[in-house]
Amino acid sequence: MLSGIEARGRAAAAAAADALRERVAQGLREVLPGVEVLVLEEKIYVSGRLSVDDARLRWIGSMLL
Repeated sequence: MLSGIEARGRAAAAAAADALRERVAQGLREVLPGVEVLVLEEKIYVSGRLSVDDARLRWIGSMLL
């Protein structure tokens, strides 16, 4: 019985993490037009031409601290 509850909890957590990754990726697409954003497994990949001084990247950096 507990293994069923644990399995449902793990599935719910995985679904929530997937949804959060998609929301973050969508936010990046909106803020960084012209840049490719991919969600593959548990990672978000951003590719394209960006400058390190680009002000649009500041909010991303603040999330990493």
